[in-house]
Amino acid sequence: MQSLVRVVLLLLLLLSWPASTYSQTQNKQELAEAATDKAIRRFYNTLDFADVYREFYVSNANLRKAEVEIVMQNMIRSGDHFAKPEQLESRSIDFDSMERAYIAMSNFHWLLAAASETYEGDEEKYIHEGDAIWDKYMTPLNDKTSWPILTSKQLDEKLTASFTAIANFCREHVVRSNFDTPEFRRRRQNIKESRAPDPIDRLKELFAPAGMKSSDNIYLVRRGRFYFYIIEENGEFKVLSWNDRTQD
Repeated sequence: MQSLVRVVLLLLLLLSWPASTYSQTQNKQELAEAATDKAIRRFYNTLDFADVYREFYVSNANLRKAEVEIVMQNMIRSGDHFAKPEQLESRSIDFDSMERAYIAMSNFHWLLAAASETYEGDEEKYIHEGDAIWDKYMTPLNDKTSWPILTSKQLDEKLTASFTAIANFCREHVVRSNFDTPEFRRRRQNIKESRAPDPIDRLKELFAPAGMKSSDNIYLVRRGRFYFYIIEENGEFKVLSWNDRTQD
């Protein structure tokens, strides 16, 4: 009889482990989503991504630095095919300028999304003015004479300045009072996901030189046009990275 009791208790214990693990994982996913929502709300309060970067990103300096460098170096190197080999050897871009470009790029994407989610004015006028701003600041970057980017000054004057100019235009067309309204949520639901999220294992490999372990958890959160990659840091859930769910 005692043997039967022990078997029953062992089975109950074994059955409880997967449920407990699932519950903990689900709870942390919900906490990651809540942290993402808080960051987005903060952005709509100030319309400045610098606040999100300062308050909601990982505090680990190595991970934060890795995120900025991975994103910006990929962008900077996208024009390297226009360069001569000796030019690339002389490249000198400091982290501060890459960080400025990263924040400007993020403002550009987030404010463009915010305007599309909240604007309620003359849509034809908005599109016409937006096309003019785009042609002024972004179209020139398609010209090979804008590349390569080799110095901090060039990064500031070309990418950062262009992103900032378009972000400033979009900011003027964001209606903050429309945030999280039924129409806002309807527009978000109509977003078609056309780009897969980054594989979590690949992200871990990219951030491994900055100290990320293969056993670390990265929580994927979908909100609006973006994927958010969230990690737990000192008991809080912080933004590691984000990217676009749509392929333009």
